[in-house]
Amino acid sequence: MEVSKFFAQWHPVLVHFPIAFLYFAVFLDLFGYLTKNTKAAWAGLVLTAAGTVGLMMAFITGNYAEIVAAHQQIQQKPIGDHEAWATATSWTFILLTGWRSYLKPETPSYRKNMPMFILAAALTLGCLTVTGYKGGRLVYDHAAGVNIATSALPKPATPQDLANLSLMNSQDELDYSGMMHHVFGWLTLGLALWQGYQHFNLPGQEKARALGPIMLTGGGIFLMICSDWDAWPLGDTLPITDPEVLFHKILATIMIFFGIGMNLARRRPKGEVNSLQSHLLAILALVGGGMLFTHVHTGAPFSTTAMGVYVQHFVVGCLALACGGVKMMETVKPEYKKLWDRCWIVLLIIIAINLIWYVEGFPWYIHNEA
Repeated sequence: MEVSKFFAQWHPVLVHFPIAFLYFAVFLDLFGYLTKNTKAAWAGLVLTAAGTVGLMMAFITGNYAEIVAAHQQIQQKPIGDHEAWATATSWTFILLTGWRSYLKPETPSYRKNMPMFILAAALTLGCLTVTGYKGGRLVYDHAAGVNIATSALPKPATPQDLANLSLMNSQDELDYSGMMHHVFGWLTLGLALWQGYQHFNLPGQEKARALGPIMLTGGGIFLMICSDWDAWPLGDTLPITDPEVLFHKILATIMIFFGIGMNLARRRPKGEVNSLQSHLLAILALVGGGMLFTHVHTGAPFSTTAMGVYVQHFVVGCLALACGGVKMMETVKPEYKKLWDRCWIVLLIIIAINLIWYVEGFPWYIHNEA
């Protein structure tokens, strides 16, 4: 529980920053659009990205705050409501940030598509507001995070809540999850080698460019089918609406979508291909890495295994965000393309190693006092 308590104490500190950043970002986007102020538009883009990263940090610390609150014997239904709103809000802002990265003042699509983006972002701010409200009610109505005796709680946990604290994953579930992480570790290593092949301009570049999209699309199809052994299409125990299952299916859809997009992009002239593929890879890394921060384990959400898994999600998520940042820098500063390529390849290899050595629970470099 020591790791959980450490991260949980940061949740009430971090939640304020994304709220402030994202509200101000939407204001700047609206102001920049109406006044044609390019500086305001760029500031809006930066704040949208910063606010979304802030959401990821608030979410991962919120996972630990949820574990601590559950063991404090806070009722789990309001915790689940807060988490559901936070998940919907975070996923939407991650996708909006990817969309926003294409809407730059100097591009023709900016004037046409920006009103739709601002409307979508404003509506999502409403979800963010509800998320914050429900988090506040957890403290004021249920004493979540308040240092008081269990007997003094205003609304103590139900018998079902107490039973949920002892839920554990079966060994078969743990082994299957580990196997899936290892498969995608090797896929990530394959993508790193694919990028390295192009970086060193080895023979057969035209054919080599097709391998990355094929790996992404194939990996997405495999994940769509095999993501969860007890959910569709392999099983029928867990519904598609389960947050863990839904995350896997959405991630699979994103991989397929970006694989197809990269395949279409490679048909363009070489200069355009590099630029488009870099941008698509950046968005894929940012979206995938960002969503990883919000990935919850619903089978045994308050177990020691879940505590360790969230640490690994945090590490791999940060590495994925760094990958996305490097690729975005390539689109901004293409004259340093060789440097960005090398950084990207190294980060991909580090992610691959983390996934290949993945075990359900705490990684080898973390010692947890249960």
